[in-house]
Amino acid sequence: MLIGTCPEEPTKKKRRKNLDTADQINEDEKPIAKEMLQKVRKKHIPNLRLKPAGDIASLLTAEQERIPLMLTDVQHLLMHSLFGNINLSQPPRWYVLDKGDHVSQTTCIILEGLSIQHWEKYHKKMLNSNKIFKHHIEILTPSVYNGSLVKELALVPLSENDKEAIIQKYGSMNLALEARKDLMVMMRAVFPIEDGDSENYNYTNGDAFPRTQLILSAWQLIEDNYPLPLKGKLQNAYADYVMTKEEYKPVTAKSPMFGLDCEMCLTSAGSELTRVTIVNEKHESVYETLVKPYNDITDYLTKYSGITATLLANVDKRLEDVQKEIRDLLPPDAILVGHSLNTDLHALKMMHPYVIDTSIVFNITGERCRKPKLKVIAREFLNEIIQSGKEGHCSKEDATAALKVVQLKLKKDLEFGDAVHTKRKQYKENFIKVKQKEEYALSIFNHIIEQKKTSIVVGCDNITGDYHTYLTQAKESLNSHLKKNKVKKVKLCTVDGVEEVISKLSESVSEFNLAMAHLKLEINTENGLQQMLEIDAWIQRVWDSLKLSGLFVIVFGGTTDTNGIAMMKVKDVT
Repeated sequence: MLIGTCPEEPTKKKRRKNLDTADQINEDEKPIAKEMLQKVRKKHIPNLRLKPAGDIASLLTAEQERIPLMLTDVQHLLMHSLFGNINLSQPPRWYVLDKGDHVSQTTCIILEGLSIQHWEKYHKKMLNSNKIFKHHIEILTPSVYNGSLVKELALVPLSENDKEAIIQKYGSMNLALEARKDLMVMMRAVFPIEDGDSENYNYTNGDAFPRTQLILSAWQLIEDNYPLPLKGKLQNAYADYVMTKEEYKPVTAKSPMFGLDCEMCLTSAGSELTRVTIVNEKHESVYETLVKPYNDITDYLTKYSGITATLLANVDKRLEDVQKEIRDLLPPDAILVGHSLNTDLHALKMMHPYVIDTSIVFNITGERCRKPKLKVIAREFLNEIIQSGKEGHCSKEDATAALKVVQLKLKKDLEFGDAVHTKRKQYKENFIKVKQKEEYALSIFNHIIEQKKTSIVVGCDNITGDYHTYLTQAKESLNSHLKKNKVKKVKLCTVDGVEEVISKLSESVSEFNLAMAHLKLEINTENGLQQMLEIDAWIQRVWDSLKLSGLFVIVFGGTTDTNGIAMMKVKDVT
């Protein structure tokens, strides 16, 4: 409650009160007063709108064209609404929050166990949600890449600028290309490559840009543990490795690409090669063979490799036979394409200069250190399901999928499939100024306390324990720096049932800067519609309790097989 001290203050407040109080206005004046009030308020109402990265993740975009956002993208929106621009070193990549400093409060409901499939099946019946929310965004569920829903929401980098500079270094492919300059200058220092022009821009193969721009530079090969014919320490490590050719030709935009994938088993000596597949650009198998390891097999890894004792029973081909055949097969300017191809080359004990690694040139997390699985890339960009059989991976299927996603990228543009922000020059310049810190990330609750905000997390006992660590660490971290305990409210509330979670959340939105509810749900086929209608009613109840200018975010957490969605809206006067 505000109390005025100067003489003019009561007069001003009386005018505002008159506008808000209907019984003090004549019936004829009510419509005019309401319109005036809405105009005054609307000037300060924040507005959330999508950038192209948000639009392409929207459910309004066709599924085959859609590129989902990450849960961390939603986290950035929550942070922005709570703290304004203080935690943003760059503009948000997928949204614009106009008048963001006028967000009155932030409320978020996490519905774990619900996916985009539930929304698509029942959304036409969810009248409240359709009326409230304008934006429905597909998000990649953390479980797909072995992530934690709670962790991804709770942990926040100490500084976005530090995070990008330290973890992503050069960031986008454009900047990596700028950093490496001429590919051949560096490659010739490592591999025996004959003289000649490395770039040929008169390509007529339908690519939108030269395929050479996707080839990993020498420093990228080193950084990602590719075997290289280097001197010194690595020379001894790769003493029994061979190069794919005695001499190479300069790679050009017309150089042929070959998809490569290997399967391995465990032996008494470690991991050894058991199968190799190479496909050409027409997705035809040009080389496929089983390989017998020299050492005794301790685990066929059938679940992953598909290799069994029966398959290898009559195989007599050895590693050196495969090496020779591959050396004879590949042209001297061949580009090898694969997913985490360093693993395959180590299994082959071979070194090759021209590599396109789909785990590097594709990125759906926004963080270079977190590499996507080939299964996820194929699903998101090719709309294909791979590695789904019970008999293990198929090396031809994996080699073909890797080649197909690279061919798709070449038809699009250099940044296609790369969620990392493209403008990294500033980060590169600031890199030398950044000091790495032992504590890489703080929780969102640390930030809330430091900024003198308040928060509450409401849930049943099957979820609140996951948040307990982050809230406790936040309180202990601040208490260790303060002589007097002046910690603001950062509460964790455990209740018995779902209805109590919603009731407590509705009560809390007026008391806390951030009010969050997290529920683990299971929708069954028999009464799925009724369950979704109940959820729709919960959403309306919480929405009705929200303050004007409050941000409301709903997250369907997705499943191991299906992505989730996020819905968001700032409450306005309408």
